[in-house]
Amino acid sequence: MKKWVKVTGAGVLSATLLLGGCGSQSEDKAEANVKTEKTLQPGNQIKLQGAVNVRDLGGYKTTDGLTIKPHKLIRSAELEALSDSDKKKLINTYKLSHIVDFRTNTEVKTKPDPELKGVKYTHDSVMKDNGASTSTQDLTASLAKMDNPETFLINANKSFVTDDTSIQAYKDFFNVLLENKDGSVLWHCTAGKDRAGFGTALVLSALGVDKNTVIEDYMLSNKYRAAENEKAIQAVAAKTNNKKVIEGMTAVMEVRESYINAAFDEINTKYGSMDHFLEQKLDLTESKKEQLKKIYLY
Repeated sequence: MKKWVKVTGAGVLSATLLLGGCGSQSEDKAEANVKTEKTLQPGNQIKLQGAVNVRDLGGYKTTDGLTIKPHKLIRSAELEALSDSDKKKLINTYKLSHIVDFRTNTEVKTKPDPELKGVKYTHDSVMKDNGASTSTQDLTASLAKMDNPETFLINANKSFVTDDTSIQAYKDFFNVLLENKDGSVLWHCTAGKDRAGFGTALVLSALGVDKNTVIEDYMLSNKYRAAENEKAIQAVAAKTNNKKVIEGMTAVMEVRESYINAAFDEINTKYGSMDHFLEQKLDLTESKKEQLKKIYLY
């Protein structure tokens, strides 16, 4: 993997994101839905041996009183280390039918997703690939030169709204969701918090989940990535006692409301509302939005 020759906004943004990178027949179905609602806890992690921050969005309520179906929409971090039991769980329990990979070519080449029988795979890079290194050594050096790493993550989330590559990627992502009829769609980046986090915010918003709940779901990455984040921070702390670098690494590994709100603010400033952004930039018309709700809500 290429090392950084110099610290640039694009390079640092790429590296930080690389880290952070589911009676009658109708009566039976209705009864099953009621039982599911009682047991479903939205935001809970799907526990896997080889992946973290994996979550079924099922159970979240929309503002019009509907509920996201379980085993249909799954967000995740990288999948390269999935165990055989993890694969069986995703396929048999969560009926996984399609994986959308938001990572760059470099990331995919370094840690390719495993091939899962009967599961479609779509590489849908949200960012341009500049081969930025995420080694502890390179990142430590770069963090030392950054004025404010939190600002870079804020700018990254803004770029999801304005960058042509990002816009096209999320547009293609919604097309996958609209084409899915059976089973679940799983989308992921490296850490499952930034690119996958914003993608999740778009999906929840399009389905009619209120903004506060969208942000709560976004912030859960800190809970489910706590151990991994601490390891990364400690790895940097072992190489330097520079407080600025350690605090920078913390900012890089975490999600913060300021990050996702930067994207929301950019949407409101440029497009007036989330609905307008979804329609004007991601081609999610009202009819497509209704189609999406028919597929994923009950």
